[in-house]
Amino acid sequence: MLILGLESSCDDCSAAVVEETAAGPVLRSLVRESQDAIHGPFGGVVPELAAREHLLQVRAVMAAALAQAGVGLTGLDRIAVTRGPGLVGSLLATFSASKAAAWRHGLPWVGVHHLLGHLNAARFAAPDLPFPALVLLVSGGHTHLYLAKDWTSLQLLQKTRDDAAGEAFDKTARMLNLGYPGGPVVDACAQAAPRTAEPFTPPKFRDGKASWSFSGLKTGVKLRVERNPRLAEAGAADPEVQGLCRSLQEAISTWLLKPLPALAQEHSARSLVISGGVACNSRLRSEAARLAARAGLRLAIPEPRLCTDNGAMIAAAGALLTPEGDPWIQNADADLKLGA
Repeated sequence: MLILGLESSCDDCSAAVVEETAAGPVLRSLVRESQDAIHGPFGGVVPELAAREHLLQVRAVMAAALAQAGVGLTGLDRIAVTRGPGLVGSLLATFSASKAAAWRHGLPWVGVHHLLGHLNAARFAAPDLPFPALVLLVSGGHTHLYLAKDWTSLQLLQKTRDDAAGEAFDKTARMLNLGYPGGPVVDACAQAAPRTAEPFTPPKFRDGKASWSFSGLKTGVKLRVERNPRLAEAGAADPEVQGLCRSLQEAISTWLLKPLPALAQEHSARSLVISGGVACNSRLRSEAARLAARAGLRLAIPEPRLCTDNGAMIAAAGALLTPEGDPWIQNADADLKLGA
């Protein structure tokens, strides 16, 4: 089965052709158009600009993915597209284009939950993953931990109480004038650091429950920059800037992974999946490998190009879903709930 997957929930416009086989999904093509240069001057995504750019990109992205795979629309067996959650203007670009193409060529069509796509990004390298699995989905907009009983189910266990971990990377890079997006540049600075700066204090919660909070971490960086204003102009080669990035990265990785061993034991988890843009972080990947080895968990982290938003993960998830209802009356949903 050949599936065209389309994704435009935020600022990346992506299309991919995936072949679903008995051994799992095989990536036939992947095209992704980034908008980093557009949103960089603002330090974050501007929804109106993102939606407008998707409208300009979507036809070329779809055509390029089909050309790379050597297949036309009539050679597909299904089209899958992100239905939500996300920025509604961005979602509508590929959502509308996918329905038009499916209607024109009489193809089955399925809408996919964005987070279910991130889970299925791990299926390319680990199609035989044993379940149940803990699934840590962490990005600029999400920091959620789920329990998955298979590739099409996610049961929420906990989530950040305020900001997402990826936002802490972006805002830190902005305060240090390191560029956008913040994750890759903070990671590079951290790896170059000769030493670690003063560690950040982890959050404490009155109810004593395991949870996450990253708003205080951003405040901590802000206070350090205010005490030492030269950090905002020193640049990525400065040892103090590098040390600060290393402390931030270590804090985020440690905080994210801390609740996992107890929850894995509680839910008899056999595997750990980490996906989303922050899963590209080198520290998180290495610490997760050590944690999984200690806890006896099978670890599955997609390769970096499949961690960020992409059409391949949507195609992989769409291959396992059954098209339901009349697709022509369905609409994109900025706040789509799992199971909806």
